[in-house]
Amino acid sequence: MAVTALLTVGALVVPLPFVAISPGSVIDVGDLVESTEQPPGDVGGGFYLTTVRLTPVTTVEAVRAWLRPDIDVVDARRFGPSDLSPDELLQLNLDQMDASKRQALAVALEELGYDAVSGDGAEVVDVVSGAPADGLLVAGDLIVGLEGTGVTSHHDVLRLLAGQPPHHRIELDVEGAGGGDRRSVALTLAPGAEDPGQGQLGALLRTRAPRFDLPVDVDIATDRIGGPSAGLAFALEVLDVLSEGDLSGGRQVAATGTIELDGSVGQVGGVSQKAVAVEHEGLDLFLVPRAELPQATRMVGDEVRVEPVDTVADALRILTAGGASGLVRTPW
Repeated sequence: MAVTALLTVGALVVPLPFVAISPGSVIDVGDLVESTEQPPGDVGGGFYLTTVRLTPVTTVEAVRAWLRPDIDVVDARRFGPSDLSPDELLQLNLDQMDASKRQALAVALEELGYDAVSGDGAEVVDVVSGAPADGLLVAGDLIVGLEGTGVTSHHDVLRLLAGQPPHHRIELDVEGAGGGDRRSVALTLAPGAEDPGQGQLGALLRTRAPRFDLPVDVDIATDRIGGPSAGLAFALEVLDVLSEGDLSGGRQVAATGTIELDGSVGQVGGVSQKAVAVEHEGLDLFLVPRAELPQATRMVGDEVRVEPVDTVADALRILTAGGASGLVRTPW
């Protein structure tokens, strides 16, 4: 009996391979981003990143946490391999933050018209069924030229296609998947889903072997903040800093989501807890990855507007529709 009691007590206090995710803090990204090339008169609201607090739990603590709607208990392996020491796990998260900052800066500069990303070409990731590229391009193909102009990144393709109308015929220089022979591909652009006046290929592209050339001096100081989830917030703040006007529309805007070089926004986890922190701080708008919208909306009241985004472009449209000046590009 005594042995059984001791074992039971031990099970209650021994840490489990789980962590509790609870609301963290909301941080003004404007305090973290500095640039010598910020245009004058950039005033108004601001952008905020959100954090969560991770705490190892015992059995008793896990049960208590499960009873609270603002805390989730999850497998600790979600945040890194189980064989990592605390210091190694911290370093992993800091490395993820560094990569997130670099990608956010590159995405923002590309949005502003800089050639910040180059690589071996624009690689085809997927082709939309029935689209102009269907049957002509396959996953793994590498676009290295468009209408006689060299292509080193997927951004080059987007720039070269910008303003091209539907039904316009173009010619691509393509290297076959797996290092196949180079070939010419002629196709006729289709109307865009969101902008029928813009022609589109109907192919998802990414830059192969990306290399960064960041010509603008921007510093993002994150100290001991880790993880990749602030990518969207960083990209929006950099865009706001390097362009004229007020991109936030005078509002306090929180944002969470990873950022990819194609401008897409990815899921992050802990959105319920981040929403609680956003509401607690009294912010106006919370931009979240589309798939995590339900988790965010169930945790906040009517005072916080929550909007889903798939891309940085989605975020810019939402901000402009809400009264922001929009992205005003400044030539340097």
